[in-house]
Amino acid sequence: MPVRRSSLFLKLFTANLLLVCLVFGVAGVASYYSLNAQHVREMAAWQDRVAGIARLSVEHLWPLPESEMARACKEFATAAPAEARGGDEGQPGGLPTRLTVIAADGRVLGDSLSDPADMQNHKTPDRPEVLEALNGRTGADVRRSETLAVEYRYVAVPVRHEGRVVGAVRVATPVVAIAESQAVMRDVLIGTVIMAIVAFALLGLLLNWVWYAPLRRMAVAARRIAAGDLAHRVRMPGSTELAQLALAINDMRDGLAGQIGTITAQRENLRQIVAHLKEGVIAVDRDGCIVVMNDAAVGLLAPDLPGVVGRRLDAVVRHAAIVDAFNRAVSGGEAIRREVQVSVKGEPRHLDLNASPMSAPGPVRPPVLGAGEGVAGLLVVRDVTDLVRAAAMKAEFVANASHELRTPLATLRAAVDSLAADAGDQGHVAGVAAILDRHVRRLEGLTEDLLDLHSVEGAGRRPALEPISAGSIAAWIRSQFAERAAGRGLALEVTAGAPDDTFASDRHVLELILRNLIDNAIKFTPAGGRVACDIQRDAGRMRLRVADTGVGIRPEDRPHLFERFFQADASRTGGAARGSGLGLAIVKHACERLGATISIESEPGRGTTATVLVPDGPQKARP
Repeated sequence: MPVRRSSLFLKLFTANLLLVCLVFGVAGVASYYSLNAQHVREMAAWQDRVAGIARLSVEHLWPLPESEMARACKEFATAAPAEARGGDEGQPGGLPTRLTVIAADGRVLGDSLSDPADMQNHKTPDRPEVLEALNGRTGADVRRSETLAVEYRYVAVPVRHEGRVVGAVRVATPVVAIAESQAVMRDVLIGTVIMAIVAFALLGLLLNWVWYAPLRRMAVAARRIAAGDLAHRVRMPGSTELAQLALAINDMRDGLAGQIGTITAQRENLRQIVAHLKEGVIAVDRDGCIVVMNDAAVGLLAPDLPGVVGRRLDAVVRHAAIVDAFNRAVSGGEAIRREVQVSVKGEPRHLDLNASPMSAPGPVRPPVLGAGEGVAGLLVVRDVTDLVRAAAMKAEFVANASHELRTPLATLRAAVDSLAADAGDQGHVAGVAAILDRHVRRLEGLTEDLLDLHSVEGAGRRPALEPISAGSIAAWIRSQFAERAAGRGLALEVTAGAPDDTFASDRHVLELILRNLIDNAIKFTPAGGRVACDIQRDAGRMRLRVADTGVGIRPEDRPHLFERFFQADASRTGGAARGSGLGLAIVKHACERLGATISIESEPGRGTTATVLVPDGPQKARP
């Protein structure tokens, strides 16, 4: 669950705003109290100055009748300067000032606001400032006026005449007026502080936004990089610290891009390697779903199923032995190897199966959507059909070779024993010698065929290419087979379209192909028949064609023509002499050695035609 986080911009702005409010609040309070103290001191000094001026005026007029003293007090209060009244000069109003003149015995001689006749004697303990003044000292006190029912601040100074204290002058200012002045000052301070905070808030908002913008851009860039946009880079802001942060993000992006590129390249290389393996590879997770299945595995186990990745192994591979081997390997924690036989597109195939666990042992679970946990097991399938067939062919070859050798050897042994028993009978000796000669020739032919088959099957020997003319091949055929064909009452026809045409090939292998084809043609053609050999150039290749009018090949025998030791039923071949059964197998491997192709057309009772197309040049010959 994602955690909700407040914006860094709001945090910075709020913190700065609170700090400014605190600073300006403390400064405002301190300023207020400082100004208030200064105001109180100035008011006190002002009262002292007014009291001094009033004393000088009273001393100058002293002695003065009481009626005149009251009038003089009122005139003094009216004529007081603007600063004494507490306002601007020429401006009415200001702080109201009360002036009182008191005799030495406490009687009120004059007052600027009240009638002295109505006022009490002021030489009382509740008026300490008056007592101090009558004692020759300046006195001050703050109390509520009983006459005017207003709280005043009183300042009294002594009045001297002829060296003695004859009275006192008292100046009173209402405290409420001072408080009102302080309130104005307080309001001004509060307004100033509020305006300063608002101004700083606006300025701080702008500055924080300016400073926050690079961070916001870097955050956006980091999110884009995290989302996979590795082409995006962070712009370098002006400040050193932010530039270092942007540089670090760009370095991280470059490193991440490099690592992702390396991983992608390695994954692609691995995919290519697995895809081109001849062995089938299947990686399966613990849920039994296929993670990887290369083309070889698909061709062997699921040739008709597209999109096998992500599907269940038992839904793709319909062979219980393979699925069981995987489950046993994963659950048991040990590799299992076995051979299984399957049918691929109707053709039986032999597979060598290796099932290996890739994680801790445990049973394969039923599929759970989205619960894949990597590779749990690996299946490697190798097609060993050719090896199995080769092994079977080898065993058959040994059996056939033993059978073929047993008959002439037994005959030779019987002939030798007969010679030993009847050494004096010349006619018998000649007959036995003919038998020995026939079977020795058969053994020689079988041995030569085995050696020829070995020579064309060997992978180490490459064709020895040389220029060969069509005329020289035709001459060689005549020299090798003309006498034999005539002895069997056959017509041998050898034609070369252009005797001077030459092509590059291996003469020995080429003669081996022609020898076996012509030998079969002569062997399986009755007397009075015809064997024709034609050599022609055909689209850059040499075409060798051997045709006869012999017994032909049955359709059921054609799939086995090139198998070792295959021989047609003697009753179907017109009593022709049996060979080794290796001739066409030798022809097949010789054609593969030269890169040539062979095709055979035959009709029983009407003859057979074998056509070999030999490439001209070394580029088409193969080992």
